[in-house]
Amino acid sequence: MEFVWIGWCREGSSDKIWAVVQLEAMSDSWRTRKYATIWGRRGKALQSKIFEGDYWSMMHKVDGKGSKGYSEISLSRLDTVYPEFQQDLEKSAFWATLKG
Repeated sequence: MEFVWIGWCREGSSDKIWAVVQLEAMSDSWRTRKYATIWGRRGKALQSKIFEGDYWSMMHKVDGKGSKGYSEISLSRLDTVYPEFQQDLEKSAFWATLKG
């Protein structure tokens, strides 16, 4: 699984993660491909949605999250701010679709 972007928003009582995962290998930046967005509050069930679009459409979604207070973080930083993320992801419906 390749994370394209991981964002974290912690403002007031809000403590949320929003991430984009690329589901198809990238061959060129213009081709339409499948992505998944994964989001949720720490300690709650993660949600996901699969969408198709080109790289720029995906980046437009990312830019929208930046304007809503999300800051980009690395995968190693994700392990620090949300150590249970991988376990929670494996419990999600998204993970079941990857395995199926």
